[in-house]
Amino acid sequence: MKEIEEARHWLNGAEDLLNNNDASNSKYTVIVAMCVHSIIRANDALTNRFLFETAKAHEDAPRLFLKLIENGKIDKGYKNLAHEIIAPAIRIKSLVDYRGATITQPTAATWLENTKRFLNMVKEILK
Repeated sequence: MKEIEEARHWLNGAEDLLNNNDASNSKYTVIVAMCVHSIIRANDALTNRFLFETAKAHEDAPRLFLKLIENGKIDKGYKNLAHEIIAPAIRIKSLVDYRGATITQPTAATWLENTKRFLNMVKEILK
């Protein structure tokens, strides 16, 4: 599935950047941006598979994820991910993509872990 491949590439790129020897703090902003893109593409994989639609605007992503739950396409136990991962990703997207927000290493590492968790959950659902 194309969306999952792209999500994985965004995540792998973020991991590689975190682990490289570049001492620049600006890399943490890029890592979070890459994580956001990974989360969006993974969410697209779910909504494309089960709803046959993709968010037309990034702000639609959490709503479509919740629609998956409401329609019984994914377990309601995942509902918290809309509020813990998808919505924060959408909120921070323009800050890291366009405004060059200052992000710290611990914040970038947290985003990386949350992205891994989300992508693993999506892969499990799509099996």
